[in-house]
Amino acid sequence: MRRYRPLLLILALLLMPFAVGTGLYAWGWHPDQPGNHGELLSPPRALPQLADASGQPLSKQDFDGHWSLVIAGSGPCDAACRNWIVATRQIHVALYKQMPRVQRTWLSDQAAPDVAPLHALQPDLHAAVARSAAARAAFDLDGHGHRVYVVDPLGKIILRYAPDADPRGILKDMERLLRYAWAG
Repeated sequence: MRRYRPLLLILALLLMPFAVGTGLYAWGWHPDQPGNHGELLSPPRALPQLADASGQPLSKQDFDGHWSLVIAGSGPCDAACRNWIVATRQIHVALYKQMPRVQRTWLSDQAAPDVAPLHALQPDLHAAVARSAAARAAFDLDGHGHRVYVVDPLGKIILRYAPDADPRGILKDMERLLRYAWAG
């Protein structure tokens, strides 16, 4: 028995993490803080029909194949909206090599939003209008403040950030998504 003691000790050390993990799972333990900084929408919301600034319907292909950061809020683009547009541009640039995989969109519920001042500063920003009640509900446009949403390349709204969210948290989430995602 003495000659098997090292082998048994090694087996016990190798099996201990599995035993601890199984015990934690069985008793329902989970980490206090999730790995993401935004609110994970479960189940993900389908991307509703949106229109461009001129009122023409946007096709699903405008969002397919790209991760999208959507700045959504009701009414015109105020100072908070402009701050989010600048912050999402900084996030987009900070993604560096992953920049081509991400696009940015400003979403409003105005019938004909004035996008000329925004396009003068940031020509890569897309503009969209939520015309239907389903679109307003999907992006919570009845609430106050502008929020940032993440839309995956398959057209699902998967993450939502609070109006006072930290842009560094959005950057960390995007880096993590782009590192592990094969789509987009």
